[in-house]
Amino acid sequence: MLIRKFVAAFASLGLAAIPAAAFAHGDEIHEGTSYWLLWHFSPEIWIGLGLALTIYIRGALRGTRPSLTRTASFVAGLLALFAALISPIEELADHIFAVHQVEHMLLRTLGPMLIFLSQPQPVLMRGLPSGIRRGLAGPVMTNGPLRRFLGFLRQPAVATALFLAASYFWMLPYYHDLAILNLPIHYMWHVSLLTAGLIWFSVIFDRRHPPHGPALGTRLAMFVAAALGNIVLGAFLTFKDRALYSAYDTMGHFWHVSMLRDEQTGGAIMWIPGTMMFALSAGIILYRFGREEERTDAVRQRDSRPAPAKAADANSRLALGLATFAAIMLAVAFTVAITIHRIDEERPVGTPHFIP
Repeated sequence: MLIRKFVAAFASLGLAAIPAAAFAHGDEIHEGTSYWLLWHFSPEIWIGLGLALTIYIRGALRGTRPSLTRTASFVAGLLALFAALISPIEELADHIFAVHQVEHMLLRTLGPMLIFLSQPQPVLMRGLPSGIRRGLAGPVMTNGPLRRFLGFLRQPAVATALFLAASYFWMLPYYHDLAILNLPIHYMWHVSLLTAGLIWFSVIFDRRHPPHGPALGTRLAMFVAAALGNIVLGAFLTFKDRALYSAYDTMGHFWHVSMLRDEQTGGAIMWIPGTMMFALSAGIILYRFGREEERTDAVRQRDSRPAPAKAADANSRLALGLATFAAIMLAVAFTVAITIHRIDEERPVGTPHFIP
């Protein structure tokens, strides 16, 4: 059943090339317009992405140049945001729940992940005009209350809570429908998802090591919490048997599928590809810490310093423990999803859903 829904998610994306009537926040598009022509020309987004790219290129050409891999990662992150906010995905997302989940996966997860994977902070600082760097960026970064507030937001527990809250809050049917139908709230939705994603991945991919940056165990615990939250919500949407959202019908629902099937497809997209993003980030974290240990061991050998006797055993236990813990979390998530599905099936008609 799950595999069929997952396949249906990607099969549905291929239907985007079929001409049909479309709407953009209430603006009707003439019958026969191809979905591929529904670009969202929002000046503030074009300007923002263009400025970010310009500043990065300027910084890359000054001082130590970033590697090609890091540059490609930053550009790919901007392209993910471009696809979410400018491409036809943005217009289709108001009419197809499944596409909306693709948009939010790009906006909340893939875009921020690729941006901070590139470790862009020093390059962006070099790319700022000297006047702005001295007159604005410097004072902002040295402002005590602001630094403490940003430090609070970047605490691992707080960053993870914000990351999950940004997803769960907007999936409540009342606020979800309101954001679809109200343009300012829709923008607030996008801003909250992007901000939460940027904060969370800035902690996950923090260049600093303990005590200034989070420890490996802390970063992986953040991954497990975020992945588990994503799995539970995605599984619930996949297995539920009643449609929750009405705004897509108001805007004009596309693709000749029921709203329930659309929501189930969106849940499968959130559950499987969405969670794979977290697994990828965890793998990158482990790889980076492994490389750092290799460099540390190389320095010890060069300086003839003995390595800790139990380091290899500790690393093996850590890897085994993490794999076991991740497997347990996945099993718990699947059990919770099945339990919710069964309880919801047995629920008398007219009683409240798990998601109000």
